[in-house]
Amino acid sequence: MQEQDQDRDQEQPIFNVPPLTKYLVAVLIGIHILLQVTDRDTIVWIYETFAFDMTRLVMLLDGEGGNWGHLIFTLASHMFLHHDFMHLLINAFMLMAFGSMVERYYGVSTFISIFLLTGWMGAISEFVVSAESGGILYGASGAVFGMMGATLRLLLPKFGMQKIIGFAAVMMGLNLIIGLTPLAGLLTDGEASISWAAHLGGFVTGILLSLIFRPLYMVRR
Repeated sequence: MQEQDQDRDQEQPIFNVPPLTKYLVAVLIGIHILLQVTDRDTIVWIYETFAFDMTRLVMLLDGEGGNWGHLIFTLASHMFLHHDFMHLLINAFMLMAFGSMVERYYGVSTFISIFLLTGWMGAISEFVVSAESGGILYGASGAVFGMMGATLRLLLPKFGMQKIIGFAAVMMGLNLIIGLTPLAGLLTDGEASISWAAHLGGFVTGILLSLIFRPLYMVRR
């Protein structure tokens, strides 16, 4: 058995997708396809039930009643719903790219932990900035950005600190530009907004978790 801190003998192609990442992407796609053949009333019920409802959390914090168990459940379930096929495909593409690296270099249990924790923190980050306006949050973007953040430690030996910081700055800059300008409305046909806060919260959490979880391997130069 190889040492945990040993470099991987041969780097794997980034889109040689490992099993759990592949199955997770398949589940996301399958759920969205099923929603396309579901009647309108059922779709409304699904999003009201399984999306993360920030208004509901405000009511709970104000002591106005509600179900904490259900709200905590939606911290995970909201990640399996998407706005449209473009939203889904972007998240699926990024999950295959960055999630594959996390699963391959950190292992399955850490992959699951990072996916859930960064998704949860993405939702909480959006709540922090949007609690007054309310609304619901859905999509795997927080967790996907969390996977991206977690890969930075893996890529550090290969690319160096300057390039890693530059990459992070560019990605978060684009995230803010798209999320805080009319571009968000254009990309969603004005029916929704893009949660820059969930992306940022997931990304930062992914970086922090990469300092806690020890990789099985590191990417070599």
